Amino acid sequence: MTNELQLLIEALEKKKTILQDILQKSKDQNDVATLENFDADRFDLLVDDKAELLQQMESIDDGFDAVYHRIKDEMLQKKDDFKTEIARMQQLIRETIDLGAQIHTTEVRTKEKLGVAIERSRQDLRRQKQSSQTVMDYYKANSQLNYTESYFIDQKK
Repeated sequence: MTNELQLLIEALEKKKTILQDILQKSKDQNDVATLENFDADRFDLLVDDKAELLQQMESIDDGFDAVYHRIKDEMLQKKDDFKTEIARMQQLIRETIDLGAQIHTTEVRTKEKLGVAIERSRQDLRRQKQSSQTVMDYYKANSQLNYTESYFIDQKK
């Protein structure tokens, strides 16, 4: 059973490391969303990286659940024998919960900044469209001004 408990501790440590990586990527996304020139490719790359990390974490969680359910009853019956392991797992669980809260907070801030960046991009596109339309109208009007209809003078009259 000590081996199973060690597996659970290692799984929680890996989960903590992955959550730290996700938090860093979330902070990077926040920075990208804050930039004057929003880099959508960089932002998408960070989203893809986070998706990979989440898949890894999901597989770790599945393994953790399988081992935990297998040894749960025995561990609860002999919890005095495994105090240090249980205390370590509790500490790691608290740390992962704290990291989850930090990630959530960062994601909310990033969402707000991303909304501002998208609106700024929309305004830029509208301005460019208006500028293009103004230029087209100018060229159209200018070409009509220089156009003179041919006319003939009837000299026989």
